[in-house]
Amino acid sequence: MRKKIALLLLCTVPALVFLNIWEVFRFEDLKKGVAVLEQQQKEWLEKNKRIIAGIAVLSSPARIDVLAREQLGLKRLESGKLIRIEVNEEKKP
Repeated sequence: MRKKIALLLLCTVPALVFLNIWEVFRFEDLKKGVAVLEQQQKEWLEKNKRIIAGIAVLSSPARIDVLAREQLGLKRLESGKLIRIEVNEEKKP
């Protein structure tokens, strides 16, 4: 009986040590993967910030006003020359 227990312990202890070492390697591998994903996330956030800033610059009213005047030849309309037309749809019964 003692020989069986000793043999069982002799086989179990190295197996447990191996499993522990394997878990350490898995943990380190996952840790590296998380670091890569965090770096990618930072890069995407920075890219997103740059895109949002670009949109803000391109859609600014001052820029649109300059483009309308210089490239399209449009002029600001005087308030007295504005004519408003309203169209009312008649409903059929």
